[in-house]
Amino acid sequence: MHSSLFSMRRTIFFLLPMMVLPFLLLACQRDDTVGVEEIQMVMPQDGKAVHPKHGTETWFAYGAMSGEEGTPANGVAQAYLFEDGAYTLTMQLNIEPAADGSFYEVWLEESEDELLSTGHLTNYFGDARHQLTFESDEDLSSLLRVVVTRESDDGNPRPSEQVVARGLLKPTER
Repeated sequence: MHSSLFSMRRTIFFLLPMMVLPFLLLACQRDDTVGVEEIQMVMPQDGKAVHPKHGTETWFAYGAMSGEEGTPANGVAQAYLFEDGAYTLTMQLNIEPAADGSFYEVWLEESEDELLSTGHLTNYFGDARHQLTFESDEDLSSLLRVVVTRESDDGNPRPSEQVVARGLLKPTER
């Protein structure tokens, strides 16, 4: 009796997964999406970037972003000036997510004491990947130094002293 009970348990142990497996496979074939992310990027066509709204680039610069003051960070910033005079700055920066009550802000450095805010870095995935897209109708192509600061969420629009990353845009002929 003991051996037949053992044999029955072994048979059930092997048959149960075989009976459940088809249902699991059917559930995996569903076309339900978890979410959709759409990333708008300016893409080169025939060597020049073409923006659907602003036309062909007339100026392009890019630069590596590096961490400052012991902050591990890396990434790339790209800037474009288009034929209608519009300016676009994009950045992808890998850096630890900001602590609760703080955020990262990107600035173009006009002089040592004057910074122009281009907005907050966004982090859609909760990991190190951050990004920014900034557009202006003003030609900002003379501003080549890019600074990222860690800001307290206190409503103060002035930049903090906590610089976490820097980069230098290098104008490039294409």
